[in-house]
Amino acid sequence: MADLDPTDRLDDFHARALEHTKASLEHMSRYGIEPEGRVALFLPPDTRQAEIHRMPYEHAARQVVTYETEPGEFSALCPFSGLPDSGTVRIEYVPGSWLVELKSLKYYLLSWRHVGSAQEDVTALMFEDLMRHLEDPHRLIVSTDYTVRGGIHTVCSVDSRDQPVHDLEVGGDGAA
Repeated sequence: MADLDPTDRLDDFHARALEHTKASLEHMSRYGIEPEGRVALFLPPDTRQAEIHRMPYEHAARQVVTYETEPGEFSALCPFSGLPDSGTVRIEYVPGSWLVELKSLKYYLLSWRHVGSAQEDVTALMFEDLMRHLEDPHRLIVSTDYTVRGGIHTVCSVDSRDQPVHDLEVGGDGAA
C-alpha cells in the first residue's frame, strides 16, 4: 500500500472500512443488536500496528515497569456506532528477556484510532500482542479504563497470573 498515491490510499482505507463496518453490523444484527443514530466507518482490529519493538533486558533484578497514557490519549472506535471510545491504557510488567521500546509502543497505541472493536476485545488483543513481543515476562497486566459513556464506566484488565499457562505461549492461539 506504500506504493499508492494519497488518493488511492484513501480509497483503499474507505473500501476496507466500509467492508468491515458492514460485516460488523451484520454480525450484530444476528444477535438482535441494531445501532442507534449514525454509523461511522471503522477498520478491523487486524489493521492495528503489528510490530512492537523491543530491547534486551540484561539484569538479574526484577523490576516493575509501568506505562500509562494520559486520560483520553488512547482511543478506538465503538463497533456499533463508529463513535470514539477514549480512555487510559495501563501496561504493567516485570521483564523477562525483553523491554518494550517506548516510541514503538506509542505508535502501536495510536494505531487503534480507526479500529472498531469492543472495549473488552481491545484489552485482550493488546495483552496478546504484548505477550507475543515480550515473549517471557514474569508478569504482564494490561488494563483499559474508558471514559464514562451512557452513564457506564468500563474498566477491563487482563493479568498473566490469571491465564492458563498453555494460553500464554507465543502465538496466543491457546494451543499447547
